[in-house]
Amino acid sequence: MKIEYEKYYEDFEDEELFIADYLNYLDESVTMYHSTNATKERLERNGFIQINFNEKWNLEAEGKYFLVINDSTIIAFVVGSDKEAPFKIVGAHTDSPTFKLKTNSVIKKEGYTLLNTEIYGGPLVNTWLDRTLSIAGRVFVKGDSSLNPEVKLVNLDYDLLTIASLAIHMTSMDERNKLPNPQTQLLPVIGLDENFDLNELIAFELEIDKDDILSTDLFLYSREQANLIGSEGEFIQSGKIDNLGMMHAGLKAIIDSKESKQTKIFVGFDNEEIGSGTQQGARSTTFKDVLKKISYSLGNDEMTFVDQIYKSFMISADQAHAIHPNYQEKADPTNRPHINKGPVIKESASRSYASDGFGKAILIDIAKENNIPLQFFHNRSDLRGGSTIGSLIEIASGIKNIDIGNPMLAMHSIREMQGVEDHIYMARLMQAFYEAE
Repeated sequence: MKIEYEKYYEDFEDEELFIADYLNYLDESVTMYHSTNATKERLERNGFIQINFNEKWNLEAEGKYFLVINDSTIIAFVVGSDKEAPFKIVGAHTDSPTFKLKTNSVIKKEGYTLLNTEIYGGPLVNTWLDRTLSIAGRVFVKGDSSLNPEVKLVNLDYDLLTIASLAIHMTSMDERNKLPNPQTQLLPVIGLDENFDLNELIAFELEIDKDDILSTDLFLYSREQANLIGSEGEFIQSGKIDNLGMMHAGLKAIIDSKESKQTKIFVGFDNEEIGSGTQQGARSTTFKDVLKKISYSLGNDEMTFVDQIYKSFMISADQAHAIHPNYQEKADPTNRPHINKGPVIKESASRSYASDGFGKAILIDIAKENNIPLQFFHNRSDLRGGSTIGSLIEIASGIKNIDIGNPMLAMHSIREMQGVEDHIYMARLMQAFYEAE
């Protein structure tokens, strides 16, 4: 059941409300555009003011602001009392693995109506089979000029389509061990209507003229809601926990944290799942340009800004792997994170994670001071593992950072799993980082 709030995140006293809002947040965030919008709404309810990147900023000490980049990256900040102090940053990402609809997506085949899709990121594709799915994203419609189209978010919020699996009786032993072909075997069925027109469906939902639709960015999502499971309700199961868990925890931390002499920043980048190589991704210069604009708007010069950058520190927050009870051999021999035992510092000699001794020292000390348990993750030395935004931020901006996350199972599945207590621990750890001197 969706819970409405007059004000989000009053304090940490009512953890049940915090977790209930997390479930709501997961359900609202059907695409990266919707997770950005859900974040925006919570910021506005807590006094943050939206500003635009291409305007002059008149920032005030202790002022609370945010901006949105290309509808899918959001950057919130609270101006510190010392305009020359370094930045304290928490970064996450708004996107999750899924399927994206291609242009001219409708396919007619053997009386069925299918949609032509391509894989976005690295989903565990078999978990998407035989699920109740729908479509959401953004729609561009005719605006006041050709160079300024209007953007509308759309969510076809009803049971609409599925990716049907092949019966086992029609599958050879060799085929059972292979992933389905994404072009021929993973196309969702949306009906039997020979005259189906997706734009008509979208226009009806948005109450606009179909001819005003110029283009779309649309994705599939699971209709199953986030929920608590386990004998004591100790687990959260949902899609998009990677990485909306870190988005929600970071959001709470910046909202609840006390005033500071340092400017506190929370950023949710898009496109991490496909390499971050976009304007709204962590590899671009956009984020450093935002930091520069904050510094310059407060009256600093370039030399002061460079000093700020190289004294700043960032938590790169993306989910981590818990040890799997059915695949214990896949874990490192000495670093074996468990669910509900605390946040995880992620390390790799290849620097696919940005953590090093300096960053670990900072976070371990903060955690000890605030009685927050920490765990550690390394990949097995014979497994490649993943990566996230931490090292990309160091390259693009020069800001030192550390990679952390919460331990979870079934990462990149359509139904992922994490611990309730870990989500609370993570928000507390991020808030303690923002408040540390």
